[in-house]
Amino acid sequence: MAATDAVRLFRTLLFAPGSRPELLAKAQTGQADALIFDLEDSVPANAKGQARRNISEALAAGLRKPVYLRINHPRAGDWRSDLAVLQQAANLDKVMGVILPKADETAEIESIASALRSLESESGLAEGRLAIVPLIETCLGLRNTFDLCRASPRVGGVAMASAEEGDFIVDLGGRWTPRSMALAYPRSKMVVDARAAGIQWIVDGVFMNLKDLDALRTECQLARELGCTAKMAIHPTQVDVMHEVFSPSGEEIEYASGLLAAFREGEARGVGAVQYRGMMVDYANVRLAERTLALGGAR
Repeated sequence: MAATDAVRLFRTLLFAPGSRPELLAKAQTGQADALIFDLEDSVPANAKGQARRNISEALAAGLRKPVYLRINHPRAGDWRSDLAVLQQAANLDKVMGVILPKADETAEIESIASALRSLESESGLAEGRLAIVPLIETCLGLRNTFDLCRASPRVGGVAMASAEEGDFIVDLGGRWTPRSMALAYPRSKMVVDARAAGIQWIVDGVFMNLKDLDALRTECQLARELGCTAKMAIHPTQVDVMHEVFSPSGEEIEYASGLLAAFREGEARGVGAVQYRGMMVDYANVRLAERTLALGGAR
């Protein structure tokens, strides 16, 4: 994983289009754990330059929340100009890294990693400070998810474009529903590949219907059941439901804290498995408890 705070398990990532400076500001006042300042699909081709200037101004004004920059794909856009937005920023304290859309090949990760290394050097940041989060939007990208996650230690998470009529579902040729069978295998494969590669922060994509919060809750619950730890939002009204589903309960946090304390006490006595509330606890239980507390810490 990347040696950066970007591997924190944020529960929600709220999109803010770079072409809408008022939304870049408004998004920072809401409840989302982190933001995505977008230079890709939400920005028309003839507005990319202005969007970069808007984001530069937002960075210069100071950030109240952690931010990822969604750049244009190396095949489709001037991604180096996108990264230059970060190079021009006076303060990158809350910039976590970049979202790479339509991630298909490891060479794309390697190119961006090299550019980020140069940016860090020029900006006086520690090497590895800025993370890359590949966004899986094609069947090829899904096929290559494990390799994408292993392509660079900067990869701090992975996400799927699971939206209704989004790039992935169109490429797949499936039929979307909130509990879509078409996406059950893709979500599961992404989760398994990410875990196998050592990635813990696994993000489900956006939900397009802003009026149906019950269907949003259903999709969030499914994604969490399959192993996702977070979801992307396109509107602030979606955030509360996402936090409800992806946050461990108070009871879960209390149990995880107690389990870790009991295990550490046993470990100090040279015992590798202990009893906690009548159950045998070993290192697998410890990993789950640590993940629960990490998710709880996003609040």
